[in-house]
Amino acid sequence: MSSSRTRCQRAGASRPAVREPPWRSPGLTVAQHADYLALVDAEIRPPHATTRPWDDFPLALGLDNLPWMLGAVDGEGRLAGGLSVLVRPFATGCGEIAVGVVGSVVTRPDCRGQGLSSRLQAAAVAMLRRQEVPLAALWTDQPEIYAGRGFMPAGWEWHAGLETATLPPPPPPVVIRDWEPADAPATAALYADHLWRTVRRPGDAGRLYGMPGTRGLVAVAAGQVRAAVFCGKGADFPDYVTEWSGELGLVLALLGRACERGWASTVLVPSCGTALLAQLEAAGSAPVALPSACWAVTRPDLLRRKLAAAGGVAPASDSDARAWLGGVNVDGTVEPGPLGIAVWGFDSA
Repeated sequence: MSSSRTRCQRAGASRPAVREPPWRSPGLTVAQHADYLALVDAEIRPPHATTRPWDDFPLALGLDNLPWMLGAVDGEGRLAGGLSVLVRPFATGCGEIAVGVVGSVVTRPDCRGQGLSSRLQAAAVAMLRRQEVPLAALWTDQPEIYAGRGFMPAGWEWHAGLETATLPPPPPPVVIRDWEPADAPATAALYADHLWRTVRRPGDAGRLYGMPGTRGLVAVAAGQVRAAVFCGKGADFPDYVTEWSGELGLVLALLGRACERGWASTVLVPSCGTALLAQLEAAGSAPVALPSACWAVTRPDLLRRKLAAAGGVAPASDSDARAWLGGVNVDGTVEPGPLGIAVWGFDSA
């Protein structure tokens, strides 16, 4: 496996020529997959992370997702950069719509400055178009880097603080305990009750809920799991409740317990979570609205078809993701779009 840190470009040294990304044959080989994971681990992990990227993103970076990983090699055939795309249907206000979640975009240090990342992004968007995936999403603190491929902040979610909220204890005989792997089917069923969500494949739930560094709580009554919350996403989303499901009164009690334990001080409330949001505000929380992701419209024709079937009206602009999905105004208020969509914390990449 090649080491990327030991080959950082020295000032004045020549840069290796980089071949075009594999436009016609997307997907990495198994050997390239190992090099890609090493590159991601070396270059874009959070400082002092105690988990590995494959822990935090088990679906996007798993071997079974190789066909949706793109890479480029240098003149010596060594991996110079790559990215991953996780494609899943999202249950939205207009039915199920496929979304490509782009993540782990990385370039080897000695190959930077050649437009490699831009070419990989363009290749990913082109592949999504060919595969009839009408939306793409990614997360970044530098959205301008991706604007050239049509990505822009759009959609919305709320980040609600828990420390200022007075949250109720669970009513007897409800018991709160730590989540266990055997709870995966029950918690997956609770998650599936959300109207707007990612439609996960069989096996996805266990891999997501069992991520190292992620901690969960469940509320149990009469032997049945009736609510669940999950804190963190490995090293990603520290101090956040990234997913919650079940009876709202019990969810509030679980949020209070997670805060008491010091597991989380903020809960992510997707755009479909207005009922919980109202209860959090009544309890003393002051939620802040933020864009749910940077989105790109890759197949507006497919979105128009979905919207028309649901009785909606498409926006005038094909490429303006905010016109489709709505967004957050400068004053912090939310402006809905014709297509309602939600992203839960576990489904980011």
